[in-house]
Amino acid sequence: MTDQRLLKVEDLAIHYRTGAGPVQAVDGIHFDLRPGEALGLVGESGCGKTTAAKAMLRLLPPNGEVPRGRIDFDGRDLVALDEESMRKVRWKEIAWISQAAMNALDPVYTVGDQILEAMNAHIKIDRKTAWAHAEELFRAVGIDPGRLSAYPHEMSGGMKQRAVIAMALALDPKLIIADEPTTALDVVTQAQILARLSKLRRERGMGLLFITHDISVVVQTCDRVAVMYGGHIMETGPVREVFGTPFHPYTMGLTNAFPTLEGAQRELISIPGSPPDLLNPPSGCRFAERCPFATERCVRETPPLHPVGEERQAACHYPDQAEAFRVKAALNETWAVVGERLNEPVQGAGSIEHLETEAPLLLEVEELKKHFPVEQGFLDGLRGRNKDRKVHAVDGISFDLREGEILGLAGESGSGKTTTGEMLVRLLDVTEGEIRFEGADIAQLTGRELKTFRCRAQMIFQDPYQTLNPRFTIFDIVAEPLIIHRLAEGEALRQKVVEALERAGLKPAEVYAERFPHELSGGQRQRVAIARAIVLEPRFIVADEPVSMLDVSIRAGVLNLMHRFRNELGISFVYVSHDLPTIRYVADRTAIMYLGEIVEVGPTEQVVRERKHPYTQLLLEASPEPDPAVVKPPLESAGEIPSAVEPPNGCHFHTRCPRAMAHCGWEGRDVITALSEWRIAGREIEYLGSAEVAGLDVHLQVRGGDIGAAERELVEVMRAKHPALAEAGRIEQGAEGALSVRFQAQVSPQRRQVADQHSVACYLYE
Repeated sequence: MTDQRLLKVEDLAIHYRTGAGPVQAVDGIHFDLRPGEALGLVGESGCGKTTAAKAMLRLLPPNGEVPRGRIDFDGRDLVALDEESMRKVRWKEIAWISQAAMNALDPVYTVGDQILEAMNAHIKIDRKTAWAHAEELFRAVGIDPGRLSAYPHEMSGGMKQRAVIAMALALDPKLIIADEPTTALDVVTQAQILARLSKLRRERGMGLLFITHDISVVVQTCDRVAVMYGGHIMETGPVREVFGTPFHPYTMGLTNAFPTLEGAQRELISIPGSPPDLLNPPSGCRFAERCPFATERCVRETPPLHPVGEERQAACHYPDQAEAFRVKAALNETWAVVGERLNEPVQGAGSIEHLETEAPLLLEVEELKKHFPVEQGFLDGLRGRNKDRKVHAVDGISFDLREGEILGLAGESGSGKTTTGEMLVRLLDVTEGEIRFEGADIAQLTGRELKTFRCRAQMIFQDPYQTLNPRFTIFDIVAEPLIIHRLAEGEALRQKVVEALERAGLKPAEVYAERFPHELSGGQRQRVAIARAIVLEPRFIVADEPVSMLDVSIRAGVLNLMHRFRNELGISFVYVSHDLPTIRYVADRTAIMYLGEIVEVGPTEQVVRERKHPYTQLLLEASPEPDPAVVKPPLESAGEIPSAVEPPNGCHFHTRCPRAMAHCGWEGRDVITALSEWRIAGREIEYLGSAEVAGLDVHLQVRGGDIGAAERELVEVMRAKHPALAEAGRIEQGAEGALSVRFQAQVSPQRRQVADQHSVACYLYE
């Protein structure tokens, strides 16, 4: 790799002016980036990553300022440039991919017009040439060029993020800054976008500055990494070396906080405490307060970023003790010292062994369905159209939950996981099917019986910021369920609340009881939500993505709590997530959901190791791996989950399955997809005209009158999509020079036993 530097940041400081004084968000950082290189900027929320990136484009808010430092980009100091010169740099030389693609596109313009606008702002180009270039960009990011005429609301989240990437590439910039570009996306969509971004970076020789809190994404995407904390760079170097043999205790804590999918099971580390207040930053090392190895020198002196190996630097006073630190940093007992110091006791998981005993059944779900009616437009209502359309959110699932068991429910967004969880605690009514809890069907419960059941079943929600009443104190929040169910009052009420808070890791409870939710960190709020769930001593809890909105350093503590509650209190959990590494860490058994159906269920280690269903294989291949010893091949193309309003014929996964067979349920919509993928690949469609789906079949117009050539072209297009599609469809010549492709109706495959407690719904195993 060349020694030339495309970007060089020297002693950069960024402050935000406030009434209380300057917030020192970034305080003297150094890093550089070569042409064609990918640098990951990693750290917790509030460490200064996004602020540093926005300063490079001079996009800081009005109260932001750069009191010192240089940002040398391609021979110019961006800090010193006038506004007009900086405007020319933006987008043409440095492009930005924002975190929320939903908000990055203007809803009143087509996506194509927005890409053309970005080009016209910087270069003179006629509309025809610009449109042709936009079509090439869409092909490069894997979108049918015909979607350029679509509005943002007509695209899925993954497609919108790809469109934003296409817009960023429009002027062939030298550097792309990607700020958490996949945070809001599913694991499969994330993997496809990261693979596409990496491929485009290599092909076009661009630099990439990748900002994220997720080290597993950085390990799989970037060449080098800079770990930020409290406005300082803690460590920097080649990504696999930094996370393989870290020198800074903060990096050690981060690497041990991530569950692994491919490596050996180990107890996760929770880093107690929170990042420092940058309005009054501490002297010395910014991490000293949370560091288990800190000494008086660390509190007194700020360690410089000094070499610790080839192309490696770390800001620690004790790099010679790094090997011993690494061994100790892998144990929760080491961090418990910090927890005691900060009044945030660290609790390990206890045992992380998965339950294998045949415990009694607690919950049995049989042929459970939940359908939501699709609202009609006014004119459709008058004409009687679409009156029977409905969302098949959950479509006939069966599973069970044993006493003291943690069952993982995994799948992409739209697969029906959350809907299932809400039906299990009767937050949603059931359309069809049974949910038997301790032998009684709770799907039919009403009134007093339903209230009694809810005392036995609780739910922990995804967002700790919205699930706590901001007007209640923590004591009132946790006490409310006891008051509603009239289970305690007076001193007994206080004792139960204190016990629940301390079990959830908020010790001593008196410190937190009279606070309000806004006075707690995200991790502490989620612990309050957990305390509220366990205060009734329920038999089972549904945990819906309970750690997805938490920083990595505090996720581990919440996951360890679930283990402890299962081990010590015998509580059963249904753990809902799309994050398979966390499911592997907490769940005894795992059920994989896809488009309203359970396609595989079995002991977690067996499901992860054997991966029987092609969808399970896709999820596991798409999950990024934090272990630097594991190199995963990029996931180039896997499509997107279809609509639950009109689920696919036959096996719901056949539209994305590399192993699909002719009898898996191919239909006319798959021919439309095949034509779209043909165009994405840049190939011309010469003889086939417009296509229209009718039920399971598709009718295609023929251009030029050569039916034979059109039929050969159609077969070639279908075979390029999947050989089984060409085998499944029966091509017929219709009237007026048209072609039709006929398909047969197929039912979804039923689950079949493939091993002890392990079943799969796939035609491959019939």
